[in-house]
Amino acid sequence: MKRLLTTVIAFSCSVCMLFAQNEKYTAAMTENIQAFNNLDRAKPDVKALVDISNKFERIAAAEPKEWLPKYHAAFCNVMLGFAGATLTEKDQYLDKANVLLKDAEGILGKPNDELLVLRAYQAQIHLAADPMNRWENDGARFTEHLAAAKALNAENPRIYYLEGSSAFFTPEEFGGGKKAAKPLLEKAKQKFETFKPESGIHPDWGKMETDWMLSQTN
Repeated sequence: MKRLLTTVIAFSCSVCMLFAQNEKYTAAMTENIQAFNNLDRAKPDVKALVDISNKFERIAAAEPKEWLPKYHAAFCNVMLGFAGATLTEKDQYLDKANVLLKDAEGILGKPNDELLVLRAYQAQIHLAADPMNRWENDGARFTEHLAAAKALNAENPRIYYLEGSSAFFTPEEFGGGKKAAKPLLEKAKQKFETFKPESGIHPDWGKMETDWMLSQTN
């Protein structure tokens, strides 16, 4: 009886410690995601974005079994690939995003639509940094990753947002333009209306950008 009581107490203490650890992890992630969301997406502050990315990496080091810190750090580096001052700087951030995404995939251990969507976004930003030399390879990667994401979860609104944004910024003579983008963005908006992230720290971006682009097509 005494041994059973000791086991129950030890188990209860372990559960309490785990709960406290999970609360600390969630609080740190929530705070950092909020800091990211407070940035100007159109012209993000590079230093602030680097600081946020570094904090996600510190959370990842403290929680090596969690894939979301690596995901969010990768997302920061994709955005830095957009905001970087030179092509070399942009590519350094985008290469780092690839490493972080590979780490997240290894932690998760199975295909995931959000990771594939972010890989597509990385390819899109990589292409935009040097379109004349990269449109063929990065365009193919972009399409491939979104097709794989759609096969896993066709309800993910970020798939259609990225398809719409790609069309939006492609010249009409190459099959893009606002008219081509509009139905894709409308589909993204429809999907966003019913989308619910798994938790407050899971991916939940793209709606604001979709709404803005859609307003420009009317």
